[in-house]
Amino acid sequence: MLSKVVVKLYSLLLEIALWVMLVVGFAAGFNVKGLWGGILGLLVAAIMGAVFLGGLLVLNDIRKRVTELEKRG
Repeated sequence: MLSKVVVKLYSLLLEIALWVMLVVGFAAGFNVKGLWGGILGLLVAAIMGAVFLGGLLVLNDIRKRVTELEKRG
């Protein structure tokens, strides 16, 4: 039971980390170059999030799909 809570918390923390990366990227770019810098910072943060957290998100998605298949049959 505790392991399921930890896994759900881990999924939630990954989601929060991605959103924080996007907000920080936009804010940093906005402070440097205004609106266009904010948009560029947002794009760079999204790419970096995909690179660094993408593998963990894929593993999390695989875990969810395997759980659904176990429930079906």
